Parts: sequence; C-alpha cells; structure tokens
Amino acid sequence: MTAEYNHGIPGALKNAIDFLFKEWNNKVAGFVSYGGAALGTRAVEQLRLVMAELQVATVRNQVSLSLFTDLNFTVFKPAQFQENYVNSTLDQVIAWGNALKTLRT
Repeated sequence: MTAEYNHGIPGALKNAIDFLFKEWNNKVAGFVSYGGAALGTRAVEQLRLVMAELQVATVRNQVSLSLFTDLNFTVFKPAQFQENYVNSTLDQVIAWGNALKTLRT
C-alpha cells in the first residue's frame, strides 16, 4: 500500500525497495493506493516503472482508496464495493505468482 507524495511514491518506500533489489526478482506485485482526487493512482504509475526494473510482474487490477470516503482521514472503513477490487487484484496476484514460480526455482 502506498500513499501519493508529490505525484509519486514516498522516498522512504523507494529506498526500501532499492535496498532489497534481488529479493524482488521474478516476483509479482499488486497495488493498493490511497490519496485525494487521484486516489494515489499517479504513485502506482511510478511504482509500476520501478517494479519493472526489478523484474517484477505487476498485475493490471489495483485497489484505489479515497482519503475522504474509505479512510475518512482517521478511520479505515472502505466502501463495500472495494471488496470486488481487492478480490480481483488478489486473484491476479495469485495466478501470476503461480506462473512465475518456475522462474524462482
């Protein structure tokens, strides 16, 4: 899960990702983001580029949460319809993870 910081990912997240370069190779990633009007989607766009450089396959589906409705700035209570996005994203992560398993062995 990432927040959007100046239309990108937070520096601390990028640093953590870079520190574990080899551990990311041949893995799969799904994204959950949160933010204001853009719901963190610009950060996910940037994160997809970073993941590609680390040899990480990213799934198409993602979960985008609103600071105003899903987080209400203090309480995490996603709208009911978000469950469909979570399930479809996880389904893709599991399927791709199984497909990439042979590359990791």
